Amino acid sequence: MIEEKSNLDPWYVTGFCDGEAAFTYSRSSSSGIAVYFALRQRKDNQDIVLNIQRFFGGVGNIYFGKEALPTKNSGHTKESVYFRTSKIADLENILGHFDTYPLQSKKKEAYEAWRELVLYKRKHYGKVDKTILEDLAGKVSALNQKSRAFKKHSK
Repeated sequence: MIEEKSNLDPWYVTGFCDGEAAFTYSRSSSSGIAVYFALRQRKDNQDIVLNIQRFFGGVGNIYFGKEALPTKNSGHTKESVYFRTSKIADLENILGHFDTYPLQSKKKEAYEAWRELVLYKRKHYGKVDKTILEDLAGKVSALNQKSRAFKKHSK
């Protein structure tokens, strides 16, 4: 299936992702660390999420989140749309974009660490050194925390 390319301006995509995207990872039992690029928006912003997925060649998946009422531990959550890709080949496309059209905010540091993690996983596919992988993941976590615009302060 051939994906229709989005006609979004590449700098617009970078700017939008500078504020809204996540360059992160999750722990998985099979490979230890799964890296991914993600973008979540309220459902009424669905078109931009779909256009950004299309911009990146239609890679990854789109998920829809349901509305959730407030609980003791969280606030009201509106319906959302979520784009996520985690295949290394797809992430290389993401890397190519942000290497050509670099992020401008503090998120750039987090991206650089995440980029290093993606490239390490690609180079050592199936034979990663768990210590190196954990060190790289820790660096991504620390820099993602540092790049957050609003931090939760404890009382």
